[in-house]
Amino acid sequence: MNETGESALLPENYSDKVFAILLGLADGATHARDDIDPGATEILPLYLADGLLEALEWARDGVASDEAACMWLAALRSYKKLTGSFPTGAPEPLGRWIDNEFPKVEIFEKIADGDPQNISGLNSADMGQAGRPTGAGADSTGVLPRAAITALLARVPLGTTETLARSAAFLTHDAQAATTSVAAAKIIRSAMERSEESAGEWEDLLVGLEGPSAEALRGVVARIRENIALSPEDAYNAYFGDASEDESAESDVAAAPESVVSVPEDRDPEVDAYAVALLAAVYGTEAVGERPASALDDIISELHDRWMALLV
Repeated sequence: MNETGESALLPENYSDKVFAILLGLADGATHARDDIDPGATEILPLYLADGLLEALEWARDGVASDEAACMWLAALRSYKKLTGSFPTGAPEPLGRWIDNEFPKVEIFEKIADGDPQNISGLNSADMGQAGRPTGAGADSTGVLPRAAITALLARVPLGTTETLARSAAFLTHDAQAATTSVAAAKIIRSAMERSEESAGEWEDLLVGLEGPSAEALRGVVARIRENIALSPEDAYNAYFGDASEDESAESDVAAAPESVVSVPEDRDPEVDAYAVALLAAVYGTEAVGERPASALDDIISELHDRWMALLV
């Protein structure tokens, strides 16, 4: 770290972890839904990543840009993708490469819904921001996946990560959720930089947080911390409560009576998207090495390549 708090070098395995986090957002959400079709949960953060990418492109060309505004314009493009039109009175930004790629994504039934607050918060002519939130009083888990995106920017002061996470949250939510979003982003960044060793720092980042997004974040952190010593695959399975092959075999031998019906757990795709992103920040692509292919894999690969071309 230099005297401004900026990392002079990229974190170890940075490229692998960026790719893993992007994959993890999609994997966690699809695992929670138990469906192969993509959903709004992962589409919005991928667009926000492209918004930050656009800001980086402007910076490369020597042009100052407003990262929050770039994320908002990207979010508006995701809103159009998810609803069919831009919000009434809002800017209508031109499409970018990601907009050209999405029509190629195979959808078997429909794009799955995500946190409804993400749509309602964007349904405004104005950009949500501190002091003028478009989601006044709103606090929900939809802020968590985008927090992982704002942590991807390396070699910047920690304050920059905080600012990006807060701005991204205020696009749709209010102050309480924005505070949680900052903590969620800092947890991801610590994991990217210090892997398993970072787990001891996470609890302090949760102090004082309140509301539904904070409680969800605490649950994720507790579940992942308690299994941090496991292998990446086992840590992933432990988070989702999946048994190993050996455990499954034993379970089959002593199966429950047929009269006992197992009810599937009601999972939140927003929470699980963030959770797998955190696992990916700790372990890299090994955390999602056994994941099935996603309909968004080609877009994620392209996004990763574009991101790394500007960061390395």
